[in-house]
Amino acid sequence: MSHMGTPLFLRLDGSPDDVASIREGLPVELITEVARRYDLSQHDVLEAAGIPRSSLHRYKGLGRLTREQSNRLYRVVYLLRRAEELFGTPHLAASWMKGPKVFLHGSSPLSYLDTEPGFQAVEHLLGRLEDGPVT
Repeated sequence: MSHMGTPLFLRLDGSPDDVASIREGLPVELITEVARRYDLSQHDVLEAAGIPRSSLHRYKGLGRLTREQSNRLYRVVYLLRRAEELFGTPHLAASWMKGPKVFLHGSSPLSYLDTEPGFQAVEHLLGRLEDGPVT
């Protein structure tokens, strides 16, 4: 399932293929693959994507997540990948995502991803870091 250094087949660029994959439902095993690549627990990935652990068992039987869950997981992976590109390795990206940030009022970026405003705040922070040092 790995493709060009990403932990999945997604391009993470808003391509029509990515849109179709989300509409169809991302494969449940993607959660494990993302957790493994970024040295996170499955619980961390589920929490960041706002997917209840209780529903995971149900979707494992179906093999695919719902469209909404797929959309949330896509956004988590998108920001993990941006952090990986910025910091150079999956390990450094995950370390940054798990650490508290003043910009996020002492919360970790990973803990912010389960809401739209939190996602936007982390995306904004990554953008500022990509542009240069944040003062």
